[in-house]
Amino acid sequence: MSPVSYIPLEGERILAQGPEYYVTNYRLVQYDHGSKSTVSLPWHLVKEYKLLPRTAMFKVVNGIVNLIGSMPKREEVRAAIAFREFENLTVGEQRKLCDISGVPFIHPDHPYNLWITVGFHQKLQYEFYRRFAWIKGEEVFTYYPDAFILTNYRLYQYDRRKRKLYLFPLYMIHTFEARRDRLKIQATTGNFDIRGIVVRQDHLLRMWQQRAWDSIPSEHLEWLLLEYTTLATRHPLSQYAVSDASHVKPTHQVVEQDQMQMEASSSTPSSGTVLVKPQIKAKCDNCGAPLSWESIDWVGPDQYACPSCGHAHNVDYIRI
Repeated sequence: MSPVSYIPLEGERILAQGPEYYVTNYRLVQYDHGSKSTVSLPWHLVKEYKLLPRTAMFKVVNGIVNLIGSMPKREEVRAAIAFREFENLTVGEQRKLCDISGVPFIHPDHPYNLWITVGFHQKLQYEFYRRFAWIKGEEVFTYYPDAFILTNYRLYQYDRRKRKLYLFPLYMIHTFEARRDRLKIQATTGNFDIRGIVVRQDHLLRMWQQRAWDSIPSEHLEWLLLEYTTLATRHPLSQYAVSDASHVKPTHQVVEQDQMQMEASSSTPSSGTVLVKPQIKAKCDNCGAPLSWESIDWVGPDQYACPSCGHAHNVDYIRI
């Protein structure tokens, strides 16, 4: 008897079936040996996935899902996502799909919500997902089980020597240096010297340079430090305030990866100090006017505007 628990939805069609999975036009229903439960994963949440015969990792809008078991074939998953029938679902239908799947309903207008906790999670990752809120626009860039989680907003790092967990919002970090098993951070709240499996220097530098937190209103930056229960008490969020007739625009395309390694081989040893230099474009992408360091107008920490048309560009950083 199949261990998979499957409850069909209205309009849902089974595209492929195996001993431990169902692939439908709306989701993947998979029995996970890691959590010993049936995981239902809606396709509209998936941003990137890495699939092997016995394991899989899915990067979704609000976290990462690891699965262990007899996985579907790549062509079955590829075909289900290519149909993109989930794009026709209304907000109400997407919410119903999330509710029956046991995952938080994410809407573009929501300032925060819960992380996804289905599938197999290591202790540190699970605690982060259960304690803290997913902030609008936040994405997991890379992580190492029971060591660290790096998003575009914050770093969650474990110190093996002191057996302590640290949470660093990236906007509070002034300087940092990652070398092998040591991470030094000078932040607004003090200086920290962390030992253990630490985030790579180039990964942290990349997230820090993006400054994705600039899109968060300044009065909401403290949300990155608050636990979900505290945040929900101070700023109540009604998940059912949006109209069911609202249209949810697709915000991403699903990317298939060939290897099971985590993002950018995050398990490899940390690199030493990375030296970079800024570089600007030779001419404007909008009007074609020539650009030089003397003529450009700075409109942000890493942005400059064309003196002719005012079109904004991002500074490129080249490793020395």
